[in-house]
Amino acid sequence: MTLRLGSLPAQLVSVPSTVTLKYAKTLMVQYQFSQIAVIDEDGTYHGAVSWESIGRAHIASSDPSLRDVITPALVVDHDAILLDQIRAIYDKGFVFVRDADRVRVTGILTAADLTGQFGELARPFVLIEEAENRLRRAADEVFSVADLREAVQDRRRNRVHRAADLTFGDYGFLLKDPQRWSALEWNLDHDLFLRRLEDVRKIRNELMHFTPDPLSDEHYRIVDGLLNLLRTVDPRP
Repeated sequence: MTLRLGSLPAQLVSVPSTVTLKYAKTLMVQYQFSQIAVIDEDGTYHGAVSWESIGRAHIASSDPSLRDVITPALVVDHDAILLDQIRAIYDKGFVFVRDADRVRVTGILTAADLTGQFGELARPFVLIEEAENRLRRAADEVFSVADLREAVQDRRRNRVHRAADLTFGDYGFLLKDPQRWSALEWNLDHDLFLRRLEDVRKIRNELMHFTPDPLSDEHYRIVDGLLNLLRTVDPRP
C-alpha cells in the first residue's frame, strides 16, 4: 500500500559514454530533457549529464568532451519509499531508479514528474474538500444545532455542535427534508442535487479507502458537477 518509486518513474533514455557531447546535447534538446543518463550498451552506468554540468564544463574548458560533463547522480532502488526520496529529488532535481534486479538503471524521476504525479493524486481530494467546505458553510449559516443533530444517528447527536462535526454522508440526510432544503433557498432541483451528492459520497468513500486506481473521467465529471452547482448557488470563494 506504500507508494514506491517503481510505480512512478518514466522510462529512461540514455546515451553511451562513446558518443560526443554534441550528440548528447542534441538528444536533450530533442526530448526537452534537463538531464540524461550515461549508460553503456553492456549496462555500465557512468552518471548523468545535465545542462548545469554542461555549463560548468564550458566555463572550465573551451572544448569539453562528454567525459568532462558527466557528474555523479543518485540511483535509488525501485522499491524505495517515495516519501523518503522527496527531499533528494527536490534538492537534485531528479533521481535515477534501479530496476528490480538491483543492477540496471532503467528509470528516472524528476521534480517535474513528482509535481505532476502529486497533482493527479491530490486533485480529487482537493475538489471533494471544496465541496464539503461549501456544504459546511451553508449548513452553519442556515441551520441550527438541532437541525444538524437531526442528520446523524442518536449515539452521535451529543457530539454535533457545528457543521464540521458532520460527515460528508450526513449532508444527504440533512438536506433530504423538504423544509430544510427550502431553507437554503437554492434554486436547484432537489432530487437531482441529492443524487449527485450521493454519487460524490460514494466516490469520496473510495478515495478514503485509498483505492489504487485513479479517478475515471466519469468520476471527475460527477465531482465537478456537484462543485458547479455549489459554486453557482453561492459564488463566494
